[in-house]
Amino acid sequence: MHQLAKTIKDSAISEIQKISYVSLAGNKPPWQRSDLQIRAGETYTLLAAGKIQWSNRDPNLYGGPGFHLWSRIPGGQINNVIRNTGTFVADRSGSIELGIYFGMWANTEGDLQTESGNYRTLGGGLEVIVILWKDNVMDGLKKLTTVDNSSLLGEALAQLQYPVTTPLGWEYLKDTGVSDIYSSNMQDDNKCIALNATDDQGILRKPIDFNVSPSTQLQWDWKLLEHPSHNKEDEARYHDYISVAAEFDNGRDLTWIWSSQLDVDHYFDCPIKSWSERETHYVIRKGIEQKNEWLRESRNLYTDVSKSMKFTPHKVTAIWLIGVATFQHASARAEFSNIKLSNENETLQVL
Repeated sequence: MHQLAKTIKDSAISEIQKISYVSLAGNKPPWQRSDLQIRAGETYTLLAAGKIQWSNRDPNLYGGPGFHLWSRIPGGQINNVIRNTGTFVADRSGSIELGIYFGMWANTEGDLQTESGNYRTLGGGLEVIVILWKDNVMDGLKKLTTVDNSSLLGEALAQLQYPVTTPLGWEYLKDTGVSDIYSSNMQDDNKCIALNATDDQGILRKPIDFNVSPSTQLQWDWKLLEHPSHNKEDEARYHDYISVAAEFDNGRDLTWIWSSQLDVDHYFDCPIKSWSERETHYVIRKGIEQKNEWLRESRNLYTDVSKSMKFTPHKVTAIWLIGVATFQHASARAEFSNIKLSNENETLQVL
């Protein structure tokens, strides 16, 4: 990364205003200020490498920049990189700050909701190149790819040239960050959403307002293409999964998961510490024997929530699609279609 930073600096490309090199230690809570001052409306690019080690006993438990690296201008909105790179427009003037995400954000300005002491257990770090542009980012990146064949430069350019559009009406849950792992698709003349994540994760959220009664049913079709886990997903180190979820007006959510190993009707609180009080998982399918087939699910939402979460649901505020493939660094691939909520009074077609 030092050599790439030097190459970029020595290139003297006219579109570049300034570059900075920042080292982030995994055990240091956000935020760390770079030496770059930016004005509102200016653009900057992050190129990152490295690993944040979650365990000193298991070298396979780690996250890369796509899991951990965020940036902000103090007082403005936080942004996360996708995999190893990201290009952002400053929403205000100030210093570009970088941070390691671990736990849960309290707000979209980057205050931590979880304890900063949790960072003490982390090892490793990230190396980040910050490029502040004068103008025409695309031309600048194209020129840089002719100077150096780094995959990071190619990745940053591809994100701008071939952006993946978030499915209309849906948004990424800010707690886990924006991604490009979900896309709109068509399947037999029906709209569907495709999930394609490799060593990546993301939650796609559709805001809704639906009253829950004892008759409320959640129905959807899905097709499993590749499962991200070969182990029991109720352990934190194996918590890679695919699911559909409902978010409630008390801030909690229930996810119905397709498990590789856990028995159907098994339910458990999320094994990730920062999510355990918020999220419950309910296994409704096991194994991969029926992958590549469209299957229809219909769940009595009221019954499932009352049974597994021990509260009476009143309102669904969003439907989520979840794909996680970061703990075992595998792939999660699936398609979702025909999602709807219904009760004795109304039916809401979500997808």
